[in-house]
Amino acid sequence: MAKFILIFLFTFSAHADIFGFGADKNFLSRVPGLTQKLKKLPLSTNPNFEDSFNQTVRDLENSIEEEKLYCSGEAPDSKGKILPMDQKQLCFRQLKKNYLEAVEVIFEAKKKYMQLLHSEQQNRLTEIHRKLKADIDKNF
Repeated sequence: MAKFILIFLFTFSAHADIFGFGADKNFLSRVPGLTQKLKKLPLSTNPNFEDSFNQTVRDLENSIEEEKLYCSGEAPDSKGKILPMDQKQLCFRQLKKNYLEAVEVIFEAKKKYMQLLHSEQQNRLTEIHRKLKADIDKNF
């Protein structure tokens, strides 16, 4: 009998949303898409990279703020629907997950960009050092 009840509960939970934590299927977060865009941004010292990076980060921040308002029930989604109270907790959990992933991607991109800039600066310094030594050797 206990096995029957366990099987019944497992089957029921697989097909139904017992606790009301079902995700809002109509709401699509823009944060994962913008995070992927940031990951795919080609790294370079070109000023266009920095502009693209900063614009994407601003878009991410704006999307996160909009989703905070949506999850709290203060603002509707793009279709004008307000999130039901019983789905707020799940919405905030998903937002937190997306936010943490975006922060990691931003950090890694900034770190790689700074390493690239630093490497180029070191190369320029080495070249200046080499030319200076050559000039000194030539003059003396």
